[in-house]
Amino acid sequence: MWLIICLAIILIVKIVSGWQRPLKFPPGPCGLPILGNILDVKRLVNETKFYSHAWCRLANIYGPIVGLKLGIAEPLIIVSGRDAVIEMMNRPEFDGRPDGFLHRHRTGGVRRGVIFTDGDVWRDQRRFVLRTLKEFGFGRIAMEDIILKDAVSLTSIIESLSKSGPITNLHNITSIAVLNSLWTLVAGSRFDLDKENPKLMEILSIVNDLIRNSNVTGGILTHLPFLRHIMPGFTGFTVLNQRLAQTSQFFWSEITRHKQTKTQGEFKDFIDVYLAEMDTKQSNSVISYFDEEQLISIVKDLFTAGVETTNNTIGFIITYLVVKQDVQRKVHEEIERVLGKEALPRIAYKNQLPYLNATIAEVSRLANVGPTSIPHRAMMDTTLLGYEIKKNYTLLANFRSVHMDEKHWGDPREFRPERFINDKGEYVEDPWVITFGLGRRKCLGEILARNSVFLFTACLLQKFHFVLSPNHPDLILDGVDGFTIAPPNISIIAIKRT
Repeated sequence: MWLIICLAIILIVKIVSGWQRPLKFPPGPCGLPILGNILDVKRLVNETKFYSHAWCRLANIYGPIVGLKLGIAEPLIIVSGRDAVIEMMNRPEFDGRPDGFLHRHRTGGVRRGVIFTDGDVWRDQRRFVLRTLKEFGFGRIAMEDIILKDAVSLTSIIESLSKSGPITNLHNITSIAVLNSLWTLVAGSRFDLDKENPKLMEILSIVNDLIRNSNVTGGILTHLPFLRHIMPGFTGFTVLNQRLAQTSQFFWSEITRHKQTKTQGEFKDFIDVYLAEMDTKQSNSVISYFDEEQLISIVKDLFTAGVETTNNTIGFIITYLVVKQDVQRKVHEEIERVLGKEALPRIAYKNQLPYLNATIAEVSRLANVGPTSIPHRAMMDTTLLGYEIKKNYTLLANFRSVHMDEKHWGDPREFRPERFINDKGEYVEDPWVITFGLGRRKCLGEILARNSVFLFTACLLQKFHFVLSPNHPDLILDGVDGFTIAPPNISIIAIKRT
């Protein structure tokens, strides 16, 4: 009896002590024992409809550094405002990635890949990925030609579809075209935009579902991971396992195909080079992070990152322009003046298209496809703006708070590309737009993403005038929440420009 009482007292003390905030812990809502701030965040998201809006609401109440406790996971620190975001993103002690249940489960129980790893594994894999992709034309003229080929194919498909009336699946069509550029480098093959590819569409749909049904906090499986044993259906664990198995099988089959067709000394793509690196390490009996499971995880990371944010950005550009017809008209006039109707857009023309660049920048700022950084992890005990940040705390940089800062932008909620045009009519980048992040964890695909968005957008607007289909309901431009923000589903009419 006394033993039970003592254990109960110890449990109560542990719960209460875990609930109380340390003296220098960042300010935030008090929360509840065990649950912490899960209900607080849920209420705010229900009110604002977006996690990123909830973070901005908390920053308005508590300041640039907000501390949250979500279940039994390590505390989550929301970092808002440009000064705080820049400091956090540029300090190496915050370069880690979370090491929770979900971050391991997504790659077979071990942290693998380049997105959710850190330390030696991340450094070795990232260095290899960048070096190898550059060797195959990443960021060069060869890459530009590949992107343009897909952009031209996309315009042909849209022209064909437009003859049948409004287009309702533009997001799916552009996703394959956007993916093709990277997939050519990674797997040495291309997907034919003119032909049905049920397997690819299934994988793209699964990846989209995974992103739409997750958020940067990790969700219930990160906050209270033990619930997967009690309520696997309710927590989404059952469906998650099915989706992870399907995507893994898709990438395993691609690796297997490469192993069966590879030729000694001949490297057609990233996968071939990685397989050769694995063989070299193994033959030299060197302890290595290069293995098939790691390769699968990297390819999966590249596949997801290569299509998601770029495709969403292009989708948002079209969405904004069907609403802001005056802006679309100005872009049309500029493209016609510089390129005419037949010359293909090129990166070399970029400086001659300031209003197009300004429009892309304004959509990127206002749409906030990636409203926060991918979660970071403190690698050691430290402080941030005077607050104590313990080792393994998770940190999120709130990019939306920077992109919507009234003191800097003046009218941040207004869609106004002119804010990026100077008195001479030139496009001027604003360092307050941090779409690709900062510091060592900055997006490694930034060059490809920038070039893809520019070339695809230029090609589409050179050929088409986009309008909403008749009787379309009022369009809400906020988009659809998830790990990233997707453009709203719309029905558009693509009118060929003559």
